[in-house]
Amino acid sequence: MSDEYIVTECLGGVALVTLNRPEKLNALSFGLVRELDEALTQGAALLTSTLDIRIGCEHTKFRFLAASYGRVNSTWSLPLLVGMPKAKELLYTGREVTAAEAERIGLLNQVVPAAQLRATAVQMAEMIAQNDTRMVQGIKRLLHEDIGMHWRERYDNEEEARATWLTSAHPREGFKDFLSRKGQRA
Repeated sequence: MSDEYIVTECLGGVALVTLNRPEKLNALSFGLVRELDEALTQGAALLTSTLDIRIGCEHTKFRFLAASYGRVNSTWSLPLLVGMPKAKELLYTGREVTAAEAERIGLLNQVVPAAQLRATAVQMAEMIAQNDTRMVQGIKRLLHEDIGMHWRERYDNEEEARATWLTSAHPREGFKDFLSRKGQRA
């Protein structure tokens, strides 16, 4: 895998992917997207789950500039993060979104000081990695597949998943695993 536009590291059960185009403010390019796709394809599935959580610092800024240069992007994902009216505003105008606004509207889950960014992201990823991989993947699948459904359909889908493809051990077994992990950290 080429590492011209991204840097990847493995930290125990966590894979860290860092965009590496500082001269272009980490703007997406064909090469960066290709390398990112390759890294995600080769990486573990918890990796893809952690991409659902975005942590930034006070220097983080976003701009959706595709319309200004005759392109289109993010129409499939941005409305789910920030809502349709805000997505339209950001995609039509291409205006800058600061870290504080990004957190307020849902583009970022959390904003931390720049010096704590890496540690906070790794800590969050480690928390996810400690959970049952199958369940994290199943939760992600249910969340994404059920978008737009009535609450009752979402509930029924979860019940069906629990009874079929997301079956688990008895809750006592899961609790034993939880207690053993808690004991290992103490």
